[in-house]
Amino acid sequence: MEKITLVEPGQEIDPPGVLIKKPAEYLKRGKVSFPQKFTKDLFSPVVEAYYLNNKLSVRAVIFVTHEESRNLELSVYQNCYISIDGKAQLQFFVAYDLKGTVGHDFYIYEVSFDADEIPYEGGLESIRTIQTFLWDIDPITSRGTETVVLPGTGTGVGHP
Repeated sequence: MEKITLVEPGQEIDPPGVLIKKPAEYLKRGKVSFPQKFTKDLFSPVVEAYYLNNKLSVRAVIFVTHEESRNLELSVYQNCYISIDGKAQLQFFVAYDLKGTVGHDFYIYEVSFDADEIPYEGGLESIRTIQTFLWDIDPITSRGTETVVLPGTGTGVGHP
């Protein structure tokens, strides 16, 4: 993948998809140190996705440097598309707009949200995996991960 650098400093690039939550609610869960980290590159989020009460619920844990986190405002974007094999694919972008800094100390935040319905055959129930990215709107980088959607319990829908 080719790295793209913006010519105009401060230019914002919103993630693909539709804004589903702004500002997104989050919980501060603590902090962690990575003393050998010397880049502005983001860490991939740690994600859990599951069906519960007929909804696709997502919980993402993200890491933001101490310096950046004082004015943290998160937004969540949802992007749905059809893959080359004809199946609906779902992506989420947990986005913020803060100056990227090289840091060793990171706050841990937990962001929870439900997916919006999708306009494709089978709806959300057809989704087996999701991709979730941490996205800097004034982009230096973004990082993502793929997560298997777990079947719910009780009144939730599940996979056969």
